[in-house]
Amino acid sequence: MRGFIAVLALCFITGAAFAQVAPVINEFVNNHTGTDTYEFVEVFAEPDTDLSQFWVIGLEGDGTGAGTVDNAFNVGTTDSGGFWWTGFLASNTLENGSLSLLLVADFTGSVGQDLDDNDDGMLDTMPWSFITDAVGIWDGGASDWTYADAVLDPSFDGLGLPVGGASRIPDGFDTEAPSDWVRNDFDGFGLDSIPGTPVLGEAINTPGASNALAVPEPATVLLASLGALALWLRRRS
Repeated sequence: MRGFIAVLALCFITGAAFAQVAPVINEFVNNHTGTDTYEFVEVFAEPDTDLSQFWVIGLEGDGTGAGTVDNAFNVGTTDSGGFWWTGFLASNTLENGSLSLLLVADFTGSVGQDLDDNDDGMLDTMPWSFITDAVGIWDGGASDWTYADAVLDPSFDGLGLPVGGASRIPDGFDTEAPSDWVRNDFDGFGLDSIPGTPVLGEAINTPGASNALAVPEPATVLLASLGALALWLRRRS
């Protein structure tokens, strides 16, 4: 596995700990290397809970189309681990540019409906009873908008590249800040039939399962440390 192993993040908080906490968007992939055949959205809440009141809404963020409902997925029942996910969506279902994912209750709108009539970044129509969670992805477009407090821009983690997917670490951790999120490996590590190129600090793609970080195997860490030591000794000599 290219010197890496999947190690579960600090996710030992049980579903019971979230019994009185609203469900959250826990992981998503809207873009990855090659054809986007593995797009998905995951929700985390109390285990074995009927969430059919909730909908995941994808809002366009680019230019004059900003605020248009591109996607609407009715949430189902979480499994014994507290996870529900959309399954892999049809290729290129989610926007690759600027996008907002909202988790709302009692959605009464429709796909194609424009909720930001004057494209000013403020929703003029909100066809739901309340928003329980939201995350925005901004690709750097000057005329783009997002509709969430937590916005993952290209530099939110210092990398400087548009985000194609991200995970909450640990599961369900929510302070409404970008720091709740870790960028997923864009090359698809964790997804079926994609080798991926995970690096330290990235998240593994884990649809329908506990979120995890990619970390070097002990042998890799040892070799890197020995290499750094040898270089230091060479410079000292």
